[in-house]
Amino acid sequence: MADDCYSQPLDIKSSTVLITGGSGGIGLGLARCFVQANATVIITGRREQQLKEAVEELNRIGKKKVISFTNDVGQVKDRQALYEWITREHPETNVLINNAGIQHRAPLTPNEDSSKNLSWEEREKEIQINVCAPMHLCQLFIPHFRQMKVTTAIMNVSSGLAFVPLATAPIYSATKAAIHSFTMSLRYELKDEMKNIQVYEIVPPAVQTNLGGSHAFGEPLDEYCQATFAGLVKGQQEVGYKFSDDARKMGSREETDKQFTKLNDTMKKMFQNQKH
Repeated sequence: MADDCYSQPLDIKSSTVLITGGSGGIGLGLARCFVQANATVIITGRREQQLKEAVEELNRIGKKKVISFTNDVGQVKDRQALYEWITREHPETNVLINNAGIQHRAPLTPNEDSSKNLSWEEREKEIQINVCAPMHLCQLFIPHFRQMKVTTAIMNVSSGLAFVPLATAPIYSATKAAIHSFTMSLRYELKDEMKNIQVYEIVPPAVQTNLGGSHAFGEPLDEYCQATFAGLVKGQQEVGYKFSDDARKMGSREETDKQFTKLNDTMKKMFQNQKH
């Protein structure tokens, strides 16, 4: 199931693609790929200036004008407003990429020596953006996609940490595990009921972005996005890369536990070295 492909992949050139969190990181990297493939791209984000700069960059490399919408998907009213704006102004939108996400790398119960003592409000915001937003947007957009005559797609961004969690990012890892489970269920629910809606899961490893403050130790952004885009073009339902591809294919609990210990021991040593 993890390596299944759709028999008729999306027609990228004729698609209009909505990417949440599209002004930076993986969202912007994927936007570049879709723009270069001549799709129409709409990006959203909370920071208006960053969105403006992203649009200017994307318009320099593509033939079609990139559109932006300032929006905080962490807010229910903003998600509703985004859906209403899309269906009113850009009803041809047929691809939704739920990419927006935040990560707090901080233990749930820090000791006295830790400087990372996050309030529950901050952690709940992580849950709202990483879990509630994509689930709600799927619920909003599916009826719209159902009525369209072209092939449509929902692409949810999870993480390799959905399969092998990082103890120093406990909430983030749990939210991405939830998105993996939700995406599997959604794909199964829609496979017979609605033939025109495809459901993809994008499973990144650590990538060099500013997620969680910095991922300077991850995979190069452009290299990762190009590889992921190639998988989407093929119609690959789950698209991993290197560590995350290995993580999603693990066949036993024993193997998962071994990788969990290895990952967390490695990260613990790295963070300790950064302090000295």
